Amino acid sequence: MTGSTFSETWHRVAQARLGLLPSVAIHKQRFRGDDWYVLRDTYTERFFRISPQAYAFIARLDPRRTVDEVWEEFIEARPGDAPGQEEVMQVLAQLHHANLLYYRNRPDSLAIFNRYREFRQRELQGKLLGFLYVRIPLWNPNDWLNSVRPWINAVVSRWVGLVWLLGTLLGAALVVANAGALYNQSQGLLAPSNLGWLYLCLAGMKVIHEFGHAFVIKRYGGDVHTMGIMFLVFVPLPYVDATASWSFRRRRERMLVGGVGVLVELFLAALGAMVWAFTGAGLVNSLAFNVMIIGSVSSLLFNGNPLLRFDAYYVLSDMVDIPNLYQRASQQWMYFADRYLLGTRRAQSPARDRREWWWLTGYGAASFLYRILIVLAILMFVSDQWFAVGVLFAFTSFIMLIGMPAAKWFKHLKGDRVYRNRPRAVAVSLLLLIVPVAALAWIPLPHSIKAPGIIEAVQSSIVTTATAGKLLRVHAKSGDALDAGDLIAEFESPSLGWELTVVREQLVETRLLRNQALGSQVSEVAPLQQRLAMLAGREQELLRRVGELEVRARHDGVWFAPGLSVRLGNWMGRGETLGQLVDDANLRFSAVVSQEQADQLFAAPPTLGQLRLRGQADRLIVSEALALLPYQRQELPSAALGWQGGGDIAVSNEGETGAQARETFYEVRVLLNGEMPAASLMHGMTGWLRIPLDDQTAFTQLAHSLRQLLQKRYQL
Repeated sequence: MTGSTFSETWHRVAQARLGLLPSVAIHKQRFRGDDWYVLRDTYTERFFRISPQAYAFIARLDPRRTVDEVWEEFIEARPGDAPGQEEVMQVLAQLHHANLLYYRNRPDSLAIFNRYREFRQRELQGKLLGFLYVRIPLWNPNDWLNSVRPWINAVVSRWVGLVWLLGTLLGAALVVANAGALYNQSQGLLAPSNLGWLYLCLAGMKVIHEFGHAFVIKRYGGDVHTMGIMFLVFVPLPYVDATASWSFRRRRERMLVGGVGVLVELFLAALGAMVWAFTGAGLVNSLAFNVMIIGSVSSLLFNGNPLLRFDAYYVLSDMVDIPNLYQRASQQWMYFADRYLLGTRRAQSPARDRREWWWLTGYGAASFLYRILIVLAILMFVSDQWFAVGVLFAFTSFIMLIGMPAAKWFKHLKGDRVYRNRPRAVAVSLLLLIVPVAALAWIPLPHSIKAPGIIEAVQSSIVTTATAGKLLRVHAKSGDALDAGDLIAEFESPSLGWELTVVREQLVETRLLRNQALGSQVSEVAPLQQRLAMLAGREQELLRRVGELEVRARHDGVWFAPGLSVRLGNWMGRGETLGQLVDDANLRFSAVVSQEQADQLFAAPPTLGQLRLRGQADRLIVSEALALLPYQRQELPSAALGWQGGGDIAVSNEGETGAQARETFYEVRVLLNGEMPAASLMHGMTGWLRIPLDDQTAFTQLAHSLRQLLQKRYQL
């Protein structure tokens, strides 16, 4: 412990007579070659991890002596390791908030009870603010775990670990081998008929997940006193209190406690993959598929994500040998603000070396940003289901993410640590509040709409076979420029020629019979005349079909059929696609804009568009020939703009072509200059159209977007 030796507010704690509660047990741990200590209050089952320097001082606390006397004695005994008065006050404050201290002038039992009551009040306040994450303890499983201890020892072993490894690898191999079927079935994962089964699988797997934590804790000598139900966004799921692992001395044991839940779910996912791969469609196959998805994707995204304070966070904290990673990362960023913004020169970084400096800085930033994203995602989900609850969640999130940090910041400004630099601290704080608000409200910013789209020819056609036949000759190569009527390909159909020959012979025969009937049997003339008309019509139909064996260009354009030549000599049925004929002299870019974007375009009709094509980011095409079509559409100009074609627009699963958008949209068309080289503007190329609008302040843009969101999603 290093820092300033003296503090102006030392008198507040100098005469206090403090000591650790009798209920506090001490456990030593090893981090990066140093001893750390875990203080456990056996009355409240609360844990507090401290550094060896802090423990060296705390261990000397005695209610028979004042804090000042203990500090002076520590300086004489260990002058090179002595903490400054400011650091002593900070440690004592943390221990007090953790309910691990008592005062000599109070009865011990009363002090313990009062602090426990304060702890329960803070816990209740936290539950009220985090009402979407509520825990209800139901059962103390410790006695039952003790009764099955031999079985637990057998399960938590290296042999079972080997079985886990082999099973997980086999399951992963089956998933890779059946990737196509996996993708197809995943489309119905959130179907209404599957949601009930999905939850049952999730709840059952979480029960096994939590028992995995409990088993490993009991395997290494810990106690598990609480198991219950937590309501995560109103979804009931089981939980177990695994804080006993904090007292384990070995890092490997603590990491296994934290990671065993994810390991259990991955193994269940592997078992699900085996059942899914070897069963046909049905309930068993669907349940196995749900288990496979939940145990792999869901487990890794949440419990396996160290940016959230779930299982993987504690594993990471032990793996990198940085205890209290989340709290110390927050302290690191508080140090940055205190030292470089407020100018508190005595501020000390919680990092002990350069490696910890990078870890605390990076983790603090990443976890904060990810936390914001998670809060927004939960807010959108809850608001979609229960709008009133979403409003309440938004209010509590505002208090937790903005209100409470702001209150702590204000308290910090009034504190003794910024006594010497308070004028600067207050001025900087005001600037941090005023400057962003002024920038959002008064500074106009560039404003535009970016819409995905595709280049298409004003005139283009798909050329298909009108009559079945064998491809005899190909006259036009892919890329050739054709005029209307040019021959593209020739087909032959022997059966069609034979049928035409038969019809013509029947015509000759019928004419002879008619001529003969004119002289002898006048009554038969009329039927023979009808037969002649029918055969003549059949002959014309066959001649038309014979003519269709020659495929010709319907209009001027460029012929695209890269794979046609390789099909020479092959039989092709009626309606098969041969290629595409594109008039590259007249191209347009069709862009898709949402209803919200179209509202701004209708208010101020666009006059300028800036087009960039995919793969040609360095080329900017500016056009003033823009046209907003004044009617809604739902069929995309091309399936390439939808999700199934690699685009960004959500499409409906009901559409067979993949071009039916989930929501209606408007279309903006840009006529492209015919002088541009066709090689750079090919029919079917996708890109983005940027339509500049009048500059607006960020506040105006955000307010407009928020109003549209509330109107669209919640009809407000």
